[in-house]
Amino acid sequence: MKVDLITPYHHPPVRGNAVTVQRIGRHLIAAGCTVTVHSLSEFSAEEISRRVRDRAPDVIHAFHAHLGGRVAREIARVTGIPYIVTLTGSDAYEALEDDRHEETRQVLLHAAAVVAFHKCVKCRVTDHLPAVAEKTVVIPQGVELPGEDFSWGHERFEAGERVFFLPAGLRPVKNIGFALAPLAELHREEPSVRLLVAGPVIDEAYGARLLGEMESYPFARYLGEVGWHAIGALYRRADVVLNTSLSEGGMANSVLEAMAFGRPVLASDIEGNRSLVKEGKTGLLFRDEGEFLEKARALLRDRDLRQQLGDRARQVVRECYSPEREAAEYRDVYGRVAGGALRG
Repeated sequence: MKVDLITPYHHPPVRGNAVTVQRIGRHLIAAGCTVTVHSLSEFSAEEISRRVRDRAPDVIHAFHAHLGGRVAREIARVTGIPYIVTLTGSDAYEALEDDRHEETRQVLLHAAAVVAFHKCVKCRVTDHLPAVAEKTVVIPQGVELPGEDFSWGHERFEAGERVFFLPAGLRPVKNIGFALAPLAELHREEPSVRLLVAGPVIDEAYGARLLGEMESYPFARYLGEVGWHAIGALYRRADVVLNTSLSEGGMANSVLEAMAFGRPVLASDIEGNRSLVKEGKTGLLFRDEGEFLEKARALLRDRDLRQQLGDRARQVVRECYSPEREAAEYRDVYGRVAGGALRG
């Protein structure tokens, strides 16, 4: 099976889409597929179109309905090669509702298959577009442990710090500044509390505002962009991993990675996080600052609770989120699409 992947981002693997595409690509190759990745961060849409036409793959696989999907749809229109779309987050939660909605709808309507990471995302999209329900399938994300370069950044840490770690690109949907006020209260109670934020600046204006705000909270530190091959050391260093997002595309890579490392997760109570974090079992969820502070305090003070949540989360990841299974399910979809079973 010859497959071309079209992604908004591919290198370096610090954004969710890049992590997802690199993982899926590696495991598709291991499963016997011939894979080529085309990134819109490296090539123009016209250049990707030419490269795909020259390769003539059996299937085109686009990530993000509006970004990768528009390119795939145009190539399919010219060549007749079927394409599938994986919904990655902002396409399902933003592009279907803002001024991009018509283009996004057309991409999904003409796709041979649509993939969602969780049934909540499938329901959201099919509520907008009932016509795509039959060709939308759910394939949960797989997860691999990030690298652990323990030589990275050790000088940044002091003995005895109680670390809340928030891995996220700096953009409004990640809502990073939410954590500052409640953690400031917790820091007043326990001065060893620290907030570490790591991720690329994706939205320059938001990044500038956030970093300016963080200057008023000395317990909070921005570590900058940390590569996938080093960030594992930060997960291990964390007492608690945070997700404060306003929306997620079904499964945040950062939450899956934290769970794979056996770290307790405190996450916003949104559809995408509920797909992974089961309250009191694989993590804790919050709806407002009061709940955030209450549950952060409980995690800080109760080592057994942190251990229990982390152990259960790691077990769930091992049982349910294998990258080999993920690749096998995609390969099955490719086979059906190439054979015309899902086309329409």
